[in-house]
Amino acid sequence: MTYSIFALCRHRPALLWAALTVMAASGVPHAWADAVFKDPLDVPAISQKRLTQKPLMAVASLGQSLVAVGMRGLIIRSDDQGLSWTQARVPVQSDLLAVQFASEQQGWAVGHDGVVLHSADGGRTWAKQLDGRQAAQTLSDYYQKRIDAGERGLQSYVEHLAMNFQAGPSLPFLGVWFDDAENGYAVGAFGTLISSTVDGGKSWQPALERIDNPDALHLNAITRIGAHLYIAAERGHVFRLNPQTQRFEALDTGYAGGLFGLDGNARQLLVYGLGGKAFISTDQGQSWQAVANTSGASLTGSTYLPEQGRFVLVSSAGQILSLESGSASLQPFLPPMRTLLTDVVDGGRGELITTGLSGSKATLLNQSAVSERK
Repeated sequence: MTYSIFALCRHRPALLWAALTVMAASGVPHAWADAVFKDPLDVPAISQKRLTQKPLMAVASLGQSLVAVGMRGLIIRSDDQGLSWTQARVPVQSDLLAVQFASEQQGWAVGHDGVVLHSADGGRTWAKQLDGRQAAQTLSDYYQKRIDAGERGLQSYVEHLAMNFQAGPSLPFLGVWFDDAENGYAVGAFGTLISSTVDGGKSWQPALERIDNPDALHLNAITRIGAHLYIAAERGHVFRLNPQTQRFEALDTGYAGGLFGLDGNARQLLVYGLGGKAFISTDQGQSWQAVANTSGASLTGSTYLPEQGRFVLVSSAGQILSLESGSASLQPFLPPMRTLLTDVVDGGRGELITTGLSGSKATLLNQSAVSERK
């Protein structure tokens, strides 16, 4: 689970400058730097070399394979625990920020320009299901039809959508979750929430009226943990879907800063974000305990290692940290990397796969030693 590096950089201008410098050095200029502007929604991702060295924002495991997403529409797949990667065919050059697979074949990726991409072949090829240009009209029409049919109290949502899209289709989706091949959600900036699609993303509907978010807080990540679906948001907010009312209800962590991600297991719910803050709940978010962390670097991604009984988190300072079961403090787990890290997954066979502005890396965990391979 990861947070848009550009959203993160709203709080740290120096971090944004560092991110752009790395991207330029990696040979991946952003669309706004092109000599002749081409709308990233209208051009496919270009073929690239040195795939493991390109800026990557998120990674997902699916069976024995891995899929990572990044800048300019880059999506790559590995079938050997990150030893080698191949580039997928992607119809856009929009920056991609999150990826999730409901099965080994069915996956979704989301990002800037309101893009939602779908793969039906395990991430080898992708098709665009939604973008900000389509959403601006489609989502407003959904509410307008209900208003015309006599429903009250929906006009504010039409105005909210108009404000979100007044500058064009640039607002990003920051997180995506599908329970199966048909039912899913995408969440994003300024309270953008797309309701569960029941046809695998062929059509989408807004659900602004189904979340306790009157201040239109950024919705940064979404995931299911146990029986509950959760969203991490700004101002320390966590939202949990009530299965009876189908509303996302606000849970107060007591923190006022941004939360970028969630993780969990059968006993614990973990949320984390800005300034290295993290919180644990053992009662599905009703109460929270702060996790001690001596680092002030923002936490950007996480995974759970069930065999070791620990969460592993990565940070904007390149740190790899551990939270053991029953503990209330983050501890260094592996030597820090010299890059801003964005995500981490359990790669299988005792390996961690990390992504960041310098690309992907597989780290082999031995009982007596730690070794890294690119």
